[in-house]
Amino acid sequence: MAMEYKNKMPNAEVQPAMDMEIEISTAEQSEDEMFAQMAPTGDFSANAMNRLVDATNKLLPAFDQEPNYPKFSDKVNTFPGDFVRILAMFQGAVNMAVDYDVIDEEMDFMMEDINDDRAIMMLAGKLSKLANDRNFKSFLQNPPDVEEEAPEPMEPEEEVMGDEEMDDLFASRM
Repeated sequence: MAMEYKNKMPNAEVQPAMDMEIEISTAEQSEDEMFAQMAPTGDFSANAMNRLVDATNKLLPAFDQEPNYPKFSDKVNTFPGDFVRILAMFQGAVNMAVDYDVIDEEMDFMMEDINDDRAIMMLAGKLSKLANDRNFKSFLQNPPDVEEEAPEPMEPEEEVMGDEEMDDLFASRM
């Protein structure tokens, strides 16, 4: 009685799904690394961080997300990646709203400026104010159509003279 060996290779239907999962995992890892690099670092107190969490949770519903980011129990030296992701989402929307003159430029913020409790408290104040800003909420609900950049106009081509025109030009110069 001979034992039959079955090929354990995935069939053609399973392989693309596995490849997609690998690509998604790689993209997520790359994104996590990007947010880790953006993460503010410093000596942040739990109190300041929790004020920022409170402001974040006030603003999250404007982005159709649950206001359930957890509080911090200890001081923090580097913002967690998931928190940076949320703040980056806020930052992108604020930048766009400033560009469209929906909100004042003073509401804009940069991650690299967050380096101490004072900066955290200022950001918490901005986010709390944005959570109550009707214009900003309306902007988020009905964002403007972002058109692709128009291609640069092409330089007009030089007109090429025909033989007769060239002969006439030379004749006129003589």
